[in-house]
Amino acid sequence: MPNPAGDGGPLVRESELLKPYTTFKVGGPARFFVNAGSADELCQGLALARKHSLPHFVLGGGSNVLISDRGFDGVVLHPTFRGVSLPSVNTPETHLKVLAGEVWDDVVGFTVARGLWGIENLSHIPGQAGAALVQNIGAYGQQVSDVLESASALEIAKGEQRVLSPAECEFGYRRSIFNTTARGQYIILGMSLKLSRTPRRVLDYPDVRAYFDERGIKEPALAEIRQAIISIRDRKFPFPREEKGGNAGSFFKNLTIDEQEYEALCEKVSRNFPPRELGRLTEIRNRFSAGSQVKIPAAFLIDICGLKGYRIGAAQVNESQPLVLVNMGGATAADVLSLALNVRRTVWARTGAALAIEPELVGFSEQESIEIHNFNTT
Repeated sequence: MPNPAGDGGPLVRESELLKPYTTFKVGGPARFFVNAGSADELCQGLALARKHSLPHFVLGGGSNVLISDRGFDGVVLHPTFRGVSLPSVNTPETHLKVLAGEVWDDVVGFTVARGLWGIENLSHIPGQAGAALVQNIGAYGQQVSDVLESASALEIAKGEQRVLSPAECEFGYRRSIFNTTARGQYIILGMSLKLSRTPRRVLDYPDVRAYFDERGIKEPALAEIRQAIISIRDRKFPFPREEKGGNAGSFFKNLTIDEQEYEALCEKVSRNFPPRELGRLTEIRNRFSAGSQVKIPAAFLIDICGLKGYRIGAAQVNESQPLVLVNMGGATAADVLSLALNVRRTVWARTGAALAIEPELVGFSEQESIEIHNFNTT
């Protein structure tokens, strides 16, 4: 078809199937699909959406998204601009420049190969660098916000580029302004990360500590830490690969509850499960408490409810890490949503805990979105 964005603009396709662009391998077509190789081409894609009075959606690596079987009746912007650069002068602290379309795990590999500390525990997380910033990815004691110096973004309403400080990004657990208060107002273009050439090992998580204790390694090298994280994640999280169906990473968020909520959870677990599960819950409290708050792994709640391996259609709760819902091959978005709702209702009924989902829902009706985000607990 002629290029709707104009001569010399980005490559635009109509009715482009979206599931190949997601790690879940689920989703129908986009009305328009724009491969944007620059900020200017993003602006042209936005102009296309305005011309046709259509909504737009930015689809990066597709790792934290569930797209409707109907697809997206609008303009999908797919950033393809990539690049990683370092200053020529070696200093103890190094400022790494990363463009948003870069594959996040490639960025981590780049830093480890050059002896730069700060994001090695974020190895093997799928998706693009821009999405990593949007959801403030974190794992094994590190978050991308810990090392962010600045973020560059396109302010959609003005069509202008802005540089935002970490404070302006308002980071929290799996959140930033880009997925909360300013959702839809910016498109991430790139970032600057402050990394260190001085070792800064973060080995406190039990799985990481156990990995090195088993091997008798007290002060692992940077490359050894990356390999450990990859091994641990491969054992627990099925990394999306073309030949193995797909998933969207963690589908459910961990809970942070106060003392009163913790006591209510203990009462429910004591009433509905064998005594050993209450013992496990006590261990979790001792391990993950922070002041008056207690972090409860959603995987624990799904596990004690006997939901590992639970399946609807071609969608299944992962048997090794139940935070993950897996496309076993040919799953539909309807399969995934039905499975997620059943998991949440079962966990609510037996523990009183309301699980929140992580992936962004795209192309669903308002009623469908309300149902999955605010499911009926009665």
